This record gives sequence, structure tokens and C-alpha cells, in this order.
Amino acid sequence: MTVELAVLPDKYENLIIVGTSVRKSAAVLAPYLQSLAWQELPPRTKVKYVFVDDGCDRDARNLLDQFVADGRGEILRGVPGAVGDFSDVHPATHQWSLSAMRRVGANKDRIIRRALELRADALWLVDADLILETTVLLSLANADKPIACAVYWTHWQKQAAETRTSHAAPQVWLRHPYQLDGRGQDEFEFRRKLLGRGLVRVWGQGACTLVRRHVLETGLDFSPLPDPAFQQGLMAGEDRQFCAKAERMHIEMWADTWPDIFHIYHLPNDLTRVEDLTRRLSTQHATRAALGDLISAKVQALEPLPGPNGTWHHAPPQHVRGRLGTLQLLPELEEALYTLERGQERMIAVHVPLDYPVPYMRGKRRLLKVKLVDVKPYQFPPVIEEELFVGPKSGKWQDSATLTEQQVAGREEVASAS
Repeated sequence: MTVELAVLPDKYENLIIVGTSVRKSAAVLAPYLQSLAWQELPPRTKVKYVFVDDGCDRDARNLLDQFVADGRGEILRGVPGAVGDFSDVHPATHQWSLSAMRRVGANKDRIIRRALELRADALWLVDADLILETTVLLSLANADKPIACAVYWTHWQKQAAETRTSHAAPQVWLRHPYQLDGRGQDEFEFRRKLLGRGLVRVWGQGACTLVRRHVLETGLDFSPLPDPAFQQGLMAGEDRQFCAKAERMHIEMWADTWPDIFHIYHLPNDLTRVEDLTRRLSTQHATRAALGDLISAKVQALEPLPGPNGTWHHAPPQHVRGRLGTLQLLPELEEALYTLERGQERMIAVHVPLDYPVPYMRGKRRLLKVKLVDVKPYQFPPVIEEELFVGPKSGKWQDSATLTEQQVAGREEVASAS
């Protein structure tokens, strides 16, 4: 009898399948593929690209063929589609038909099946009209969530008129088909959370999503629901089908607001920004953090906490994200963050003061393990940054969506005079 020995944990290499259904021009596809190529990978991780050709023209198909050459990936045949059932060149917004949404969902399900065949540890579905900064995959992997979606901001509609403002909005939501309020939050609170660089629970998402294998093995997919409500309009979108199923199966979805991503949405206008955004998003992140930088870290308490009925438990790792110097951290923890290199972790002792919010912790010395995941300059994501007022001295910011047009004008007047 042949016995197959398991790979030791420190030798195991994780496999992440990366792909999507592709029907984009070469001008849009080229920077997308370039940004996939410059992704930093988590330790002991390899990727394999699996794309579905959804009717690419010759130039775009050539780019895909070159990208997956030398065993880096494969291209699957797409579901046959009707001519003209989708357009991304339109005066206002993209034009989707029901058949196009069904087809794209079926194409994504082909990628899911291939990921399961290859026994991948995770699947990263990332749309072909995005330009990603170098650590998007790294951030999603470190989020440790069953489903994690990197957030980006888009003007879904072009400005209707000079007197009517269309604010940039995220591709995550709280209520279907696309509501940014609910679940005990109003829209402004939700937007504020999404600008905080943390992890935010959501009930709708798509386009840049890391799904763990145990989720794929549940059968969650993009196939259409039989409910009449999901047969028309935005509700018919394949991402809505996926997210509604996830909610019914009690699988949590989280928005990862750390990455910076540019969405090439309005053609041809957005193509004029590709060169500048590519330069910015391809810049390698610093090795160490300095005062005022944005940091992403994970902190693990090494000692158990008391639970009910005399039990003890270990708290899950906590994600610490934000601007160094403004985060509410114990001094030993913040000092440690300055000494670490990205990807490095160490054990530290902290001394909890007597006024700490958690009574049990007061006056104790506790051991923590801290890991510095990522570092980058203090800035805001593409597109939404144009709508924020950021104090040049303080760095304090305010979202224009939370102000009236008269207040925006008054604020700009004050800012220009200072």
C-alpha cells in the first residue's frame, strides 16, 4: 500500500488562481495585465492565471496568449454570446443586457470549477478593467476572511450637468441591488468606514474578490437564482446572485479598503489617465514605516482571555490600519511598528494602563505578536481623492458627499484664502 505523506506546513506552497471573464480592448487590457504581473505574493504562494475569452478582438487575445505563455496560465473557451449585448462605450454608463450578465456568470463559474480541479487554496476574481497597486493580493490574503473584496471608487454615471454633482461610489454595498445604507448605518457612515483603510463587513461586492477554497467547496457560484426579483435590472447581475447566495449560506463578505485601484470605466476618457495612474500604482512600497505613513499590521494576543463559565479562549488576530501618529495604540506596540520591515513579525510585551477600556486588562503585562503587513505614504484612493478636502497641514479630511453644494463652495473659498 502506498502512503502519501503530507507536506510540512513550512514547506507547503499555496496556490491562488487568478482570472476573470475578458472582453476588453487591448488598450484597457494591457495595463490590467501589467498590474497583475507586478503583484507581490504572500510567502510560499504561487499563482496560476485562468482567463475566459468572452469575445476578445485579435489584439486583446494576443495579449492574453502572451501573458499565459510558459505555463503561467490558461485560457478557457467562453460561453457563446450574442452580438452587441454589452457595451462599455456609452455617453453615460456601461450597458448590460440580461444575456450578457448570465454569460459572464457562467464564464466565472468555469473558472471556479477549474480552481476546484486544481485544488487551489483560493480564487482571485479580478475584473479586466482595473489597474492595481502592487500589494492588492497581499492585502486580501492577509485579511484572513472567507470572502474579501478590494474596494475601488468609480463615477458610475458621467456628470449629467454642471449644476448636478455625481459623487464617486464604491463597488461594495449593504443592501441589494446597490444601496449604501442599511444594516444600522446611513450612507455617510458607510462611506466614512470605506475611507478608513480597514476591513468593513458588506453584503454586496464584486470585481476584485479573493474567495477561499472552503467557500468554493460549498457550491457557492454565479448561477442565477430562481427568485423573480433577481431576473431584471441590477438585481440580475451575476455578482448579486453570488452575494445573495453567500448571505443565505451565512458566509461573511468583507471589504478591504487598504488597496489603491483605478477603474478604467468611462471610455475613452479614462484612458488618458492610465499613464499617470500606472506610474503611481506600480511604485514599490517602502520597507519600513515612518511617522505619518499609512500602515497595515496584524496583532495577535499570545495569552488567553477569560470567557463565560470559567472558560478561556484565544482572541483572533486584530487588524491595525491607519496613519502612524494618529492611531490609538499602546506605546510599546507603536514603537515596534517603526522597527519592523514589511512582512516581519516579532513578539513584544505591552503594559496596559489602569484606565484601559477593558477592565480585565488593566494593570497587566501582556505578550503580543505583531506583524507589519504593508506601508505606504499617506494618501487616498484614486478618483475619490478628488472629492476629499484634505488639510495641507493636519491631514484631516472631509468627504464632499457629506456637504451641501453651498458648503463645498464655502469650504473651497476658505481653503484658497488660507
